[in-house]
Amino acid sequence: MSGRAQRALRDGQNAAVIDVGSNSVRLVVYRIDGRAMTPILNEKVMAGLGRDLARTGRLAPAGVDAATHALRRFALLLEASGVESVFAVGTAAVREAKDGRTFAKGIEDETGIALRILDGADEARLSALGVSAGEPDAKGVVGDLGGASLELVEISPKGPGRGETFPLGPLTLDDDHGFDYGRVSKAVAKGLGGTRLLARRAGDFYAVGGAWRALGRIDMTMRNHPLGVLHYYAMSRGEVLRLADVVRKQSRRSLEKLEEAAAKRSETLPYAAVVLEQLMLEGQFDRVIISAFGLREGVLIERMSEEALKEHPLIAAAEALAGRWSQSRKFGVALEQWMAPMFEGQPRVFPEKRERVLRGAAARLADVGGPLHPDQRIEIMFDLILRAPLAAISHEERAFLAAAIHHRYTKAQPHHADAYHRLLSEEQQAAAAALGAALRLGADLSGRNESLLASFEVEVVDAKLLLRVKKKVSELATEAALRRLDAAAQALGLKPETKIG
Repeated sequence: MSGRAQRALRDGQNAAVIDVGSNSVRLVVYRIDGRAMTPILNEKVMAGLGRDLARTGRLAPAGVDAATHALRRFALLLEASGVESVFAVGTAAVREAKDGRTFAKGIEDETGIALRILDGADEARLSALGVSAGEPDAKGVVGDLGGASLELVEISPKGPGRGETFPLGPLTLDDDHGFDYGRVSKAVAKGLGGTRLLARRAGDFYAVGGAWRALGRIDMTMRNHPLGVLHYYAMSRGEVLRLADVVRKQSRRSLEKLEEAAAKRSETLPYAAVVLEQLMLEGQFDRVIISAFGLREGVLIERMSEEALKEHPLIAAAEALAGRWSQSRKFGVALEQWMAPMFEGQPRVFPEKRERVLRGAAARLADVGGPLHPDQRIEIMFDLILRAPLAAISHEERAFLAAAIHHRYTKAQPHHADAYHRLLSEEQQAAAAALGAALRLGADLSGRNESLLASFEVEVVDAKLLLRVKKKVSELATEAALRRLDAAAQALGLKPETKIG
């Protein structure tokens, strides 16, 4: 079972990443659709390989036993499921421990899983690549907090920049005497001192790693956030500092009560909070953005074809979802191009580049609800799009996209949808309704068929939404379909007009 397959990943295949970390051992199997990576199996064991590393320089014996048992199980699962491409990586604990390479060799001999032991620079680079996979416009600094180490790396739309690794993971900071804020904060400040990555740094900090995801989940609970999706959950600088202050003052039992995700990491969360707090103080970042994409996704991005990497991650994810539910992938592409003239001159509720991407994603998702029963379709589709494993999309944009797909089927506003009412402005709600009406018009005119859609044209002329219908398909311009034209025109602030011939 090779840890480093040489050929590029193929469209439609399954690929697995095994991440042997200082605190956990995880297996994730992904379905590969172009650039989209959809997790279909996700298993984790909190082995604690690096628990004794700072004190003994060796892997914890109990952690070795737990990790070995987990990897045996993973090997059996992968063999039974026929996953062709398996990439296994070991991070700080395996890298730094005196017996790390012995452990890796034993695992390969016993299970066939070949561990690629990453150095600090590689680990930082792959984490940043993963963040880019989740948001290609990411700009700032990526921080990946593992059990034993912290990796920092600059990131921009061009990709990862310079990076550094620091021995500041929770297991390294724990000196077996329990958490002491004064001692830990001084150790972290000293460890980060002098790094140019944080000098006068502003902008966004992208937080990667299970401990920071757990902190994000706690903050969601404390703020009663309306959308329980961790990817791209954003916290302001002040909110992060308040969160860190709350978490570091809690007992282990109190942390376990705060959030289920915190229960498994209650011992390490205060350390993770202090590291994040010190990064805010040293770096002067404006926001922390939780990234669900990191090292594992970076490992896969490294193996993607150049053609796949040209796709926008959100468009690729929407196409992957549509490919499993829609009658034709081609219809969404055609619909995006067909309806584009309708939005020329419309007020912007997102930056122009983002609006184009969101319209493209919405068009690809316009047929996803086709197999569902009409009585349940509207509610199911809203929730599906709101929580689907989509990349390169903020919480606000998720709510917008879900609302647009909701309005693909109805003019009525979503009911009992906190994410819709709390995350979107009135202008964004209106824009989502207009986009949904445009999707509905194109779908109902053509029967969701790209060839028939080409027989219609829309354009905006003198404050009118003009629909041109080729005579040979005039029977498709039914009274019901033309009501969709009226609705789309009204949503766009235009008057409807139809010309046949």
